[in-house]
Amino acid sequence: MTLFTSFDGRISRHTFWLGFLVMAVIGVAVGLGLFAALPAGLGMRIVQLIVVVAMCYIWAAVVVKRLHDRDKPAVPYAVIFLGPAILNSVMTIFLIGYTAVDIAGVAVAVPGRSAMIVTYVSIAVSLWMIVELGFLKGTSGENRFGPDPLAAANG
Repeated sequence: MTLFTSFDGRISRHTFWLGFLVMAVIGVAVGLGLFAALPAGLGMRIVQLIVVVAMCYIWAAVVVKRLHDRDKPAVPYAVIFLGPAILNSVMTIFLIGYTAVDIAGVAVAVPGRSAMIVTYVSIAVSLWMIVELGFLKGTSGENRFGPDPLAAANG
């Protein structure tokens, strides 16, 4: 459970991918549950925002520990890796940068230029984060953030 609650220590790529999988499953389950349980409107948007904040905290714990394993400072990288996704989520939840278009009598929110730019930046940064944290090897041996998680698993 400390994987999702603590910002201390280091984790391996394997643990990072397990955390990623758990977050994806939780995100899909919560998202589907919210859409099924709540009517559209401001209440739904506020609940979505609360869920996004909670999930960002949990995901940040995973990201920071993986950054520690790569011997990278957590604050600048975590802000770079998580900031665009958070901005994108807030813009999507509150329809900032979106325009309502009537299609066959149904109002559909269509992203404008600013929303699309934020989405593309978010995707690019997320891909960089996945490569950096999910595929590149961590620091061998102990570093300033703690012992090598692979040494602890093999020892």
